[in-house]
Amino acid sequence: MNKLFDLSGRVVVVAGGAGYLASESCRALARQGATVVIADLNEERLATAVESIRAEVPGARVKGVQFDAGEETAIRALTDSTLQDFGRLDGWVVATFFSIGKRVEDLTAEEFDKANHLNITSTFLMARMAAESMSAGGSVVLFGSMYGLVSPVPQVYQPPMIPNPIEYGANKAGIIQMARYLAAHYGPRKIRVNAVAPGPFPTPQVDEKNPAFISRLAERTMLGRIGRQDELAGTVVYLLSDASTYVTGHCLRVDGGWTAW
Repeated sequence: MNKLFDLSGRVVVVAGGAGYLASESCRALARQGATVVIADLNEERLATAVESIRAEVPGARVKGVQFDAGEETAIRALTDSTLQDFGRLDGWVVATFFSIGKRVEDLTAEEFDKANHLNITSTFLMARMAAESMSAGGSVVLFGSMYGLVSPVPQVYQPPMIPNPIEYGANKAGIIQMARYLAAHYGPRKIRVNAVAPGPFPTPQVDEKNPAFISRLAERTMLGRIGRQDELAGTVVYLLSDASTYVTGHCLRVDGGWTAW
């Protein structure tokens, strides 16, 4: 069974890998033996993620790359440098995301277009370049969301919280459908494409500032609590490992039962 989840010798790029949830996935991948390329726009956060993994995972093979997912040339450069440095590419996780964060009535067309480009278009380009650079058996994992499957509940987002932004849900829904489409397209080449749909995983900062909001989130789940940072990492490892070799075109929900009501 351990061999099914062993990623030794494999090279995985995690775009947006220094973020709250993705950084824990990078740590789990390193623990399973993968060479992890963490690509992130925030240079300070990137350095912290790389240093912490090296400190916590003995012998970890991890590289940090400052990366702007909104630039097609940067996506190509990241793909090329990974192949040049390590000679192969086995997995790619797209965990980048951009949101304006305004109410529906305040969001401009230009802002909505920007979100679409930075989320939908960049995810498409990364997934396509990754799949075309992999050999048979490669795996692409896209980060969706429960809000790509269901609408936010307005009563949960009471002041001072603003409603979950519309561009967030619209883009996450597109990403989940993209995983299905790309899975069908790359299936003949034995490349798998799946999505994960995290549920309520608010950061500790949100918990500190608005505990009442956290309580309302927790009440909506079947387990009666919000997700812990580490509880998505195993799902990402699973979808990149041999434990999931017959799983493609799937959206795996990690939401404490939120979307099963």
